[in-house]
Amino acid sequence: MSGRSAATRVALERGRGAAPAPLRLAHRQARHELAMLCSLILANPAAASSLAKLVDSEVERPDGALVLGVLLNLADYEEGARFWWEFAAGGGSHLAASCLWFLHQSRGEPKDANFWRLQAESLAQLPQPAWQLSSPDRPLVSRSVRAEILALCKQGMSPRLPPRLAAVLKSLPVEDDNGDWPEIPHWSPDVVHHLRAATEDTPR
Repeated sequence: MSGRSAATRVALERGRGAAPAPLRLAHRQARHELAMLCSLILANPAAASSLAKLVDSEVERPDGALVLGVLLNLADYEEGARFWWEFAAGGGSHLAASCLWFLHQSRGEPKDANFWRLQAESLAQLPQPAWQLSSPDRPLVSRSVRAEILALCKQGMSPRLPPRLAAVLKSLPVEDDNGDWPEIPHWSPDVVHHLRAATEDTPR
């Protein structure tokens, strides 16, 4: 059984294909692919439970780190997203490696982009976490928020979380003394609760 998820197959195929007409520059195309992949990850039914269990006892979970990276990216917290995606990729997440591939490509950093492209393709051949399967858990964000993110992706625009949800990510405790990693947001056990509360307060 192939470990490559449908989301990643779509992302990889789109990444190799021709860019949509408004997105002819490589970095714009990569930004578009990253936004699409983030929207697919966020729509996964198990995203909420994965994030809630980012640190489960003494076991660190790369699937939760992947979701946190997506949220930070959509909250315009790019360096924090990169940190958590590298953490998740180090734990074997090919989706996180794909996010890093598109991120570096969008920045015009071909050497780093190529490294993560190769990592994504290599990791995709390995067994992947069961979080990709369907889950009865409540979605992490509302259907309307997910629909808005996807709509912006399809228009070639850069999607962002609504301000109330972005504020939850901006309020996470940070550590800014890690050398090359300025203000790294740390996971909080209350983040899923606060995101859902913010979603309920967001106009639909």
